[in-house]
Amino acid sequence: MRIATTMALAAVLQSQVSWSGEAAAANPVLLASPVSAAELKVEILTPSPGEFLPGDNRTVLVDGGASSFGGIRQLDMVFVLDSSKSLRQTDPENFLRSGTVGLIENLSPRGDIQIGVVSFDFSADLLQPLTANRSDAVKALSNLHRDGGTNIADGIDVALAELEANARPGSTRVIMLFTDGQANERKSLRAMEEARARGVAVHTLQLGADDEGSEVLTAIAEGTGGSFVQVTDPALLPQAFLDLRTTGVESVVLRVNDGEPVPARLAGGSFSAEVNLQPGDNRIVAIATGLSGATASSQVLVTSGPPNCGALELRALRNGLPAASIDERAVEIVVDASRSMWGRMEGEPKMSIAKQTLLDVSSEFTGDSRLALRAYGNSSGSELRDCSDSELLVDFSRRNREQISQAIRELRPTGQTPLAYALRQAAEDFEGIEGERAVVLVTDGIESCGGEPALEASTLKEQGIAVHVIGFGMDNAADEDTASLDAIARAADGRFVLAGSARQLKDALAGSVGTPYRIFDGLRVVALGVLGTDLPVLLPEGHYVVELESSPPQEFEVSLVPGERLTLTLEKEVATVAQRQQREAVGYMPCPAGELAAEEPRFVYEDLPREW
Repeated sequence: MRIATTMALAAVLQSQVSWSGEAAAANPVLLASPVSAAELKVEILTPSPGEFLPGDNRTVLVDGGASSFGGIRQLDMVFVLDSSKSLRQTDPENFLRSGTVGLIENLSPRGDIQIGVVSFDFSADLLQPLTANRSDAVKALSNLHRDGGTNIADGIDVALAELEANARPGSTRVIMLFTDGQANERKSLRAMEEARARGVAVHTLQLGADDEGSEVLTAIAEGTGGSFVQVTDPALLPQAFLDLRTTGVESVVLRVNDGEPVPARLAGGSFSAEVNLQPGDNRIVAIATGLSGATASSQVLVTSGPPNCGALELRALRNGLPAASIDERAVEIVVDASRSMWGRMEGEPKMSIAKQTLLDVSSEFTGDSRLALRAYGNSSGSELRDCSDSELLVDFSRRNREQISQAIRELRPTGQTPLAYALRQAAEDFEGIEGERAVVLVTDGIESCGGEPALEASTLKEQGIAVHVIGFGMDNAADEDTASLDAIARAADGRFVLAGSARQLKDALAGSVGTPYRIFDGLRVVALGVLGTDLPVLLPEGHYVVELESSPPQEFEVSLVPGERLTLTLEKEVATVAQRQQREAVGYMPCPAGELAAEEPRFVYEDLPREW
């Protein structure tokens, strides 16, 4: 038997690297035994697959389990500790207890782990049955009395009995065996065979340089798929306990999105490490390497970033076709063709950009709305100071898109800026027009004829006509000119938008023709939108009221769920409005942070009073 044990140890030594000389005095010698034929498994337990990790903190703790035997979600571990009299001399500072406590404290706090404690001298005692309470296990370590002999076999037998009685089905079952002396070889190897038959790995740790003792301990570890660590300095025991590969796993590394590998800390079948995430989707991969050299991997996909929002998309139908309103709607576009529109923006005259954008947008307007086109400053030279230079170029119709396009092509910026007069004329243009009505004013400047455009806008409001103002190519969003244009919109329950580019102008125009709506969270307006744009509004999870500014106004209740798009389709049926809600899972959609930029005028997310 002694020859067989020595041959087994020799086979291990041939495949391992051990330290000698001065290095041996400072480092434990790790002699890792070949892993049993069981499959190497690894699993990331947290974060969970598909988890959303909110906030700007891009660091996340990843932990999980890895094992070459048993399960990986549950670990049942029994410490079998030598409490013989010899330890008074070999470990007077009780580094054994420090090492055992250190291993317990390094186990993953999220791991599903039970710990038991057995002490042995001439015989063995169960000091702590398997428990998930790690404090109880630590307290039991205070009862190692250090008296008697070294009966390793009895210690293993008591631990096996406890595992048989209280270990969970499918758990990883391990024994952590420590001794500083020799033991009965025949009985010890018989206990090893029993452990192997029950699928229990025995990891052995020796304090001292006794060759015969190390042969037995190596054979026990090798026979059960465990590992063996030997130290000669008791001060190295705390690190030696951490070096024990308790589940047959040599290492685990983590990668995020194929980035650099991050070594994970191993303890008791669990691994953990902090990794850095990128905003958006992240693939976290754990790669385990067994003592035999075999590898296995596990991965989860998680999302990092701002809180996940739900999307609300409003659509209108008239006669079964997409529409920008549920009622009759008439919109008059009033275009600034004053001399100032010769000013340049993006390397071109503002008038050129405005004309091309108006042509692009007008061709996309749905046929359910009646449109009209009025211009001011288009006929008289500025030197004439003609403050009545305002003309209805195209009257209201659903079939006038080509006429509007032709009139836009012929615009020439020459005159003054009679804003107030143009708005007064616009009010007359709406005579005899029923249903929803709105003016969309596109201008790059303020009144130049001494009129009061805000007063004219309030008169339009009294007639039920909203005025939306698009400030195009303005130099300063905070100057007096901008404030005066904003006052026009507010006076007529309209909206003011700054457009500093062709794209922003196009968005603003497209978002001004349809019926506006407001979304309320209680009494607070949290979003604005317009029918006909098919652009979703992103909001946090919650219950909201959508107020459609139709004639008369309509209200609809909706509930939003993160990662889900809710499409609310509205269609007028005689005197009532039918609604249909359709939900679709679309994945992560980050919530906007505060008010969106001017290039997204269709949406505002801020605190607004209900009466705004």
